Amino acid sequence: MEIVVCAPVTHEQRRVAIPPEFKKVLHYVNGAVLCAARNQGHVHGGCHSSPFKVVLVIMYSEDNHRPLACVYSSETDTWGNLISTSVPCVVIDAYRPGSLVGNALYWLDTMTNGMLEFDLEDESLAMISGPPVADHSSHSQIIQGEDGALGFAILSYPRFYMWNRNINDHGVATWVMWKTVEMHNILRPPLQTERGVRGAKTILGYSEDTDVIFIYVNGSVYMVHLKSMQSKNLHETSYITDYHPFTAFYSPGNCSCSVLLICC
Repeated sequence: MEIVVCAPVTHEQRRVAIPPEFKKVLHYVNGAVLCAARNQGHVHGGCHSSPFKVVLVIMYSEDNHRPLACVYSSETDTWGNLISTSVPCVVIDAYRPGSLVGNALYWLDTMTNGMLEFDLEDESLAMISGPPVADHSSHSQIIQGEDGALGFAILSYPRFYMWNRNINDHGVATWVMWKTVEMHNILRPPLQTERGVRGAKTILGYSEDTDVIFIYVNGSVYMVHLKSMQSKNLHETSYITDYHPFTAFYSPGNCSCSVLLICC
């Protein structure tokens, strides 16, 4: 088995064999590609020739859904040590990329009120609690919150909710409601008919580099800027799928999850 790191614009590909320990029967698999360039003055945005890292996360159904992670370095062409946590993670969405917030990657545990966190500096895995809400389905998305904190968005039409994870001086984390937005105030033109897949309403994808979320409402795909809450109707479609936004091979920022990563 292998992964394929793809550059969507240049069509470059690099195939990497997965660690031998991962060659069991997988239950769920996900990952992210990060720019590893450390030279002074490096500007992210055209990093297809730069060194990179791959963070691969898997779960085995026969091992109580215990998540495992491993980091690949293109500079050494080797995988690091296996990283694990004793806390089970029921389900991570195999088709939706993780969200990069600060110096950590996050995946939503779609069956429980939790998130899988991979700390890029310590290279450690942990499960953290999510906000006190019941809807952890395709209508929710991990996002960047206020002042670079961890955030969480929920589309519960006709409202859009955003939560922020605050950490006090003692290291105690608390989720607080950040914004509540009436969707009819930001989606133009006003939606009056239910087109598409039975008037479906869901979150399709998120770009942490531009803080933009993509939603599907009544047959139309919208791009919403979370800071300004300005929206743009991209196109109409009756087919719902996950979107993977990208602006370059590696998007601007300290790191990026914008490179496609495919398991074969």
